[in-house]
Amino acid sequence: MKFDVVVVGGGAAGVDAATAVRRQAPDASVALISPEPDLFYRPWLVYLPAAAVPAQDLSIPLSGIASRHGFEHIEDGVSTLDLTACELVLTSTGKRVEYSQLILAPGAPADRQRIPGGDEHAVFPCDPSEARELLDRLNELAEGTVAFLLTGERIGPGLEYAGWIARAMRADGRNTLRVLAVEHDDAMDRQFGAKAADRMVTVASAVGVDVVRHARVERIGDGELVLPDTIIGADLIAVTSPLRGPDLGLPAELLDSRGMLKVDATLAAPAFRNVFAAGDFSDVQGVGVELPKTWIMARLQADTAGRNAAAALAGGSPVELDARKAARMAAISMPDVGGRTLFVRNRKPMVGGSWPLRLRYRMDGKYLSRYRDRPGATRPAA
Repeated sequence: MKFDVVVVGGGAAGVDAATAVRRQAPDASVALISPEPDLFYRPWLVYLPAAAVPAQDLSIPLSGIASRHGFEHIEDGVSTLDLTACELVLTSTGKRVEYSQLILAPGAPADRQRIPGGDEHAVFPCDPSEARELLDRLNELAEGTVAFLLTGERIGPGLEYAGWIARAMRADGRNTLRVLAVEHDDAMDRQFGAKAADRMVTVASAVGVDVVRHARVERIGDGELVLPDTIIGADLIAVTSPLRGPDLGLPAELLDSRGMLKVDATLAAPAFRNVFAAGDFSDVQGVGVELPKTWIMARLQADTAGRNAAAALAGGSPVELDARKAARMAAISMPDVGGRTLFVRNRKPMVGGSWPLRLRYRMDGKYLSRYRDRPGATRPAA
């Protein structure tokens, strides 16, 4: 099989990249390779334990998206990737797939080894399979303590999970279940700024979450977070979430210390100008700002990567990621903590109330409507 453009990854970045190529190059042959049959809307995973959205509304069949947007979905994984030969080998069938341009958007799984003991004693619910495990274990837990350790590149979902679980427990009258959000080192200060982090504690407390600040967690044990001078006990421990790059067999010199592909401002790998990366797997260098691992940032990168892959097919010049827009997006945080939030910009608290959440839900609904072929939830049920 041979395609003009091959996209590896069926998440938000992969799907947006494939559709961007088709918009810019309507006659190009485009294949999206993903072992999963569905596009899973990960920002809504945090609503699962509270049943705030129907579970079926979290996924959209990739076959339908591919049909409507004019690309081919190959439901398989990638076992071998040869950038020099411009080909890859599919995991299940062993078939070879050739490409002219390649966009790598496989996402980034949780780094289960970052905190010692995490792999054995914690769940990592930013991954869909473990989000379901979290839900199952919560349903089995009549009383006790649930602790979310906020660490790594993506701490927002931990606050969101904690907030929605605490809200659901209150609504169900399950006051015997305590919900903790444990900040590892200064994770909240780094993301929100010290003043906004203090305000975020107030937001979380309002829905029933107890926040432990500046906890240096040395390891995770069986039912415990071990600190230098104390132990925090918990019946269920979740970690959100340090990330690592998936193993695609790429040369080590192309990757950063976390296994992410190093790319320039055009999203291309410097040594292979026909290879692009978007989303969590990308380590974008030369844009003057550290880009967070967020859904909205993944989509911005995907659009740029798709445009440049299409331009390369036509012999055109690539464009750089819009650094000003990326900086604006990187400066904004507004986690949905049980239906409450604080709009944070440039590490400063700006505004709370309903407006930031209305903006967030509007973005969710617009995105889902773009790819769905049937009506569904466009916001969580309070």
